[in-house]
Amino acid sequence: MRRRLTRMVAVAGMTAAVVVGGTTVAQAQPTGVQAQGEVSCGYDFDKCHLQWFDYGFVKNYIVSKIYYSGGGYHFYWWN
Repeated sequence: MRRRLTRMVAVAGMTAAVVVGGTTVAQAQPTGVQAQGEVSCGYDFDKCHLQWFDYGFVKNYIVSKIYYSGGGYHFYWWN
């Protein structure tokens, strides 16, 4: 139950960061998030999807949806 609550707080924090547009890289958070960051994949969606899969299923990070922003595809990750 505590792990689920920690993830919900982390998701809320990342949603706020996405909405505000702030990007942080690997910094400790008081909400229980140990590290977080943003991956900029460039313009190749397939390459970005492979990186997203690596972060989410191989490294076991929580990942956001892949989104497109001026400089190409991006996604956020945290644990």
